[in-house]
Amino acid sequence: MAAFNEKMQNFRKKAEVFGLKFYMWPYWFYYQNKRFRESYWPAFLKNNDKKNFFTILKEIWILTLYWKCLPHHYFRYSLYRKNFDFKTILNYIPESVVYYKILPKINSYHILLDDKNLFENILKSNNLPTPNTLLKIRKGLILNKNNHPISSEKEIEKILNKTEVSKIFLKPADCGSGGEEIILFRKKRKKYFSNDCKKLSLKMLKEKVNTDWIIQEGIENTRSLKKIHPSSLNTFRVMTFFYPQKGAKVIYAILKVGNNNAYTDNAHTGGIYIGVNLATGKLMNKGFNEDLKEYTSHPLTNYDFRNKKIKHFEKIIKIAERAGNLFPYLTFIGWDIALTNDGPIILEGNSSPGLTIIQRTCGGIKKFYNLANDIIKNNYLQK
Repeated sequence: MAAFNEKMQNFRKKAEVFGLKFYMWPYWFYYQNKRFRESYWPAFLKNNDKKNFFTILKEIWILTLYWKCLPHHYFRYSLYRKNFDFKTILNYIPESVVYYKILPKINSYHILLDDKNLFENILKSNNLPTPNTLLKIRKGLILNKNNHPISSEKEIEKILNKTEVSKIFLKPADCGSGGEEIILFRKKRKKYFSNDCKKLSLKMLKEKVNTDWIIQEGIENTRSLKKIHPSSLNTFRVMTFFYPQKGAKVIYAILKVGNNNAYTDNAHTGGIYIGVNLATGKLMNKGFNEDLKEYTSHPLTNYDFRNKKIKHFEKIIKIAERAGNLFPYLTFIGWDIALTNDGPIILEGNSSPGLTIIQRTCGGIKKFYNLANDIIKNNYLQK
């Protein structure tokens, strides 16, 4: 649904938004009901801690009237459980409210984040650390990191021979793909090969010129973060909110860790998410996967999440707020930040960040909802 969310932000007029909603509604309806059938409904049937049938019906009816949409999130976050009173339930915001009613009004110029090539240039010009870029594919051209065209295999080899890292990543240069389209190349005999044994070469890159890509060196976690899941780069999703007269401030943070020996930490590749206490830098007691299964420790490494303090977490907060201040017309941004031995490195910024992992780990996003409505109500973005 990321592409749909991005399209919605391109439209500001009510007629245009209505037209796009009408056109995309079948896709949204299909997606929501597919998730409901495959995940939420089976989890509901298996749950032994549900409220009684009439209470559940009553809450669904009230939420439908309150939010003016079908409350899929009631099942997504298992809000039918007995420990969720109705006041707590209202802390969880439907995705359709955020993506189609709020973000289009408060997140302008999202191309600055969604185009990774442009995004990288902005950060580097402001001395913010990003992964080292080796090559780019833009508008059908293969370029080096300085945007000079590459025309021969020798030029590719010369660039790759200079890098000493063991891993290189080929990533889509448009909005986030959830890790599904990222291609990993590992160094073997001074060459880089993908998991299906394709060599990183000019010929291979020419097969990709129909879309934009960016090729970057892999980076390594600190030793303490590697312990959680060594196969992946474990990163932080840090949410900033740009306050008028105050600037960007972090309002939520989670740690994303890989699973099943995958090399990414994304939800779609089995990742686990743990909330981080902003005041203490300590992990929450429970982590969750995409299907909201709960973990107090990592299922592969047995790393115990409970009450673990993240070293140098204050550096992550500082760099996220510095980056957020560069984009005053993007009020709500989800930053992916890696913590390395050299300090934090910004991987990307998301103008339409996934909500499931944030709401589940942070107990909803009512704080964001109230802040955003205050921005809209007082028309701060027009001042």
